[in-house]
Amino acid sequence: MADTLDACARELLDVMPLVMQDLRRTMRSQRSADLRVPELRSLAFLRHAPGSNLTDLAEYIGVSLPSMSKLVDALAVRNLIDRQPDPGDRRRVRLFLTEEGMALLMTAREAVKAGFTAKLSQLGPDEVAKVAMGLGLLRGLFSCATADSGVAANAAAQAAGA
Repeated sequence: MADTLDACARELLDVMPLVMQDLRRTMRSQRSADLRVPELRSLAFLRHAPGSNLTDLAEYIGVSLPSMSKLVDALAVRNLIDRQPDPGDRRRVRLFLTEEGMALLMTAREAVKAGFTAKLSQLGPDEVAKVAMGLGLLRGLFSCATADSGVAANAAAQAAGA
């Protein structure tokens, strides 16, 4: 069993970058979406965790606070997110998607989904069913793993499925 688990973990490590590379390629090819992957992930996170703060978002994206602050500034200038003061702590800012941000996120998601659909269409129905089942299992594993980590982690799990 340990050998099988090790092989499966290795395969997951090898496949995930390929999926992300395909996602990035699709994002670059969609001129209308005009989003980079970190921006897409930020919008997806805020869709599932409206009112999150900069720290939560930076942790999810995996960047420093100064880098996240610049990314948020760029999204705010483009009117894709809105910053609102936190009523409980004036030093903190809460982040929300704007209508424009939600529309752009949905457009980008549809483009990526179409790309994934085209890839998956190369498989037979039984293979697609196996992939779907495996993805469902992975979602359950990784959602459970983040369930005890707080609101940001739960939103991260949901944003992964955006």
